[in-house]
Amino acid sequence: MSTRFFSTFAAVSSLLLAVGCAADPGDDAESVSAAEVPSVAMDGVETEATGQTCACPAGTEYQAGLCYTKCASGWVGEGPVCWKPCAAGFTDTGFFCHRDSKIIGADTSSCPWYNKCGVGSDCNKCPSGYANDGCTCRVDAYIYAQESYGRGVGTTPTCTTY
Repeated sequence: MSTRFFSTFAAVSSLLLAVGCAADPGDDAESVSAAEVPSVAMDGVETEATGQTCACPAGTEYQAGLCYTKCASGWVGEGPVCWKPCAAGFTDTGFFCHRDSKIIGADTSSCPWYNKCGVGSDCNKCPSGYANDGCTCRVDAYIYAQESYGRGVGTTPTCTTY
């Protein structure tokens, strides 16, 4: 799970205790923390150890105790935010996508003995996407902010006792 998920979870955790399906308001049962209530998600329905089943309306998904509008195709929802996945070759670090730098040796096999790195000539070769620095080839590190959009604060699921 990403750092972003835990940040989002912390932001809505107090709301979960107030509007979630953890217990019937009329119960006189002793208080139980949210971490102590095990749950299993099944096809948009959340079954909790309290004897209640909660479901979300069509077009929404259950996440962290609330129903959220589904994200656009190809985007991933985490709480009230939809995130666009990182481009191929990039690592998701929460709010950013990054690519580490890479340096490899250039193919200098066709360079003459007196200019082994091919400085000033085109005898050295680098793979596609790499910058040619003579004896080495490199890809620079790159970081960009991950695209996102809000999908609202979420609504309370419909819960029934079984």
